[in-house]
Amino acid sequence: MKETVDCLVIGHHQMHFPTFVESIRQLGEDSGAFRDICTSFYEEDGEVVSCTDYFNRYHRSPDESEFNYDNIFSATIAYLCTFLRRRGLTCAYLNSYREGRADLIEKLQSHHVRTVAVTTTYYVVALPISDIIETIRRYSPDTKIILGGPFITTQNKIHDHESFLFTLEQLGADYYVVSSQGEQALVNIIKSVIDGASAAGIANCIYRDGGKFVANALETESSELGHNVVDWSLFENDVGHRGRKMVNVRTAVSCPYACTFCSFPIHAGSYKYLEPTLVARELDELERLEVRSVTFVDDTFNVPLGRYRELLRLLKERRYRFKWDCNLRLQQIDEETIGLMREAGCHGVFLGIESGSATILGNMNKKSRVEAYRRGIKVLRQHGIMSYASFIVGFPGETESTIRETIDLIETAQPDFFRAQLWYYDTSTPIHKQAANYNLTNSQFEWSHSTMTSREAQWWVDYLHRHIENSVWLPQNDFDYPSLFNLLSRGWSVERIKGMLRAFNAKVRAGLLSPAPPAGAASMNSELLARAELKF
Repeated sequence: MKETVDCLVIGHHQMHFPTFVESIRQLGEDSGAFRDICTSFYEEDGEVVSCTDYFNRYHRSPDESEFNYDNIFSATIAYLCTFLRRRGLTCAYLNSYREGRADLIEKLQSHHVRTVAVTTTYYVVALPISDIIETIRRYSPDTKIILGGPFITTQNKIHDHESFLFTLEQLGADYYVVSSQGEQALVNIIKSVIDGASAAGIANCIYRDGGKFVANALETESSELGHNVVDWSLFENDVGHRGRKMVNVRTAVSCPYACTFCSFPIHAGSYKYLEPTLVARELDELERLEVRSVTFVDDTFNVPLGRYRELLRLLKERRYRFKWDCNLRLQQIDEETIGLMREAGCHGVFLGIESGSATILGNMNKKSRVEAYRRGIKVLRQHGIMSYASFIVGFPGETESTIRETIDLIETAQPDFFRAQLWYYDTSTPIHKQAANYNLTNSQFEWSHSTMTSREAQWWVDYLHRHIENSVWLPQNDFDYPSLFNLLSRGWSVERIKGMLRAFNAKVRAGLLSPAPPAGAASMNSELLARAELKF
């Protein structure tokens, strides 16, 4: 008799990168979506080579494991599985779909899997989700599929009701959770499947009833983080000395800021965080499991500052052996705190700087000053903390002058690594309410406004890739920020990482489009682009 699993939770699906590139290439090689990924690969003998491929082929020693997304244990998996098991449900998980697909198929065939929950935290297109659902349907057609998370809530916000239901129909799941949290809705759906009952009345749930969808009432869930501190003992066979040496840890929900380019606080709800003593409970367990590297995935780990300093003192006093990194708000930091970070084991930070122009920072409602960035990066470097600075190019109000201010900041502040990305016009973000003020048209990677078009902005992104000298470009697609700490945990030095990335970027640079400035405005119809990206 097959063992029963109430819910199998599936983590992120980082698609086979060459397949992803070819799917985006279909939009046109001059499209914003394709140009945006062109700084993340080069082509050799007709084959797409990402930075991950480059490392695995030319820089990985014979005794090292392959570099992939399964190297890091997911905070989403840890939180959801803890939540389900504390409510009496049996649970299995797949940390990374791409690397674990064979294990998924084996589990579906050897167990009675009642439901599969597909998380959507990092998706902006539907293709990876559809790939997962197709596999489940093929190998276990009776298993009920539950889809929830940021991708679903975003689709609900940016589409009218009819278009949203069309999207759900094309995705092909059985149940959809529409909530910034949704854990309780997930539990209620699983229990209804176990009982053979209807999902009628389950808040935040859309489900199939015959040939149509039924949308239940949307209500605010209030799952307290403190009531669901992750039980890492549930994962000790896959984490630490028996498994992955790197883990993601979440200590807060949402973000206390309201940047006009970001929809995260809108989707995630009010800002909540764990008290330091509860964070310590998790970290003590990770220390026992001999984890080497912890990434705090909170959007604003150092806010509020008093709590952050208490956490730093706790980390320092307990002398954990693991190193850690986090997202850091430089405007909420001082030199004394940065020194304490180093003493507490911090070896790197992600800086969402976005622009070196005071004008653009004001348009973004960033609540920060360029000089604070410049000073903060300098102090981080003095204390030996690696910095990665992320920038957006093309936000409303952007001009050649404001971009040159960003270039000046990068060249003078000299973060260890940087990345500039074409602005993605998400119509669920606050800036959309000001569309008329900026003459904003179209959406996503194909837009224009009063001072710039997406094609002009992408030209400047390529310009930064070619010409910045005092910081090293970090590829985003199929590599990105967590990969830095993967390499550090393998014993690589920051300088060795820089050397590899410089060599990779030189190969990428040779394949970028002509450096001639663009002519004309963005013209792709946003509805056609949306359908192409969804791949329906």
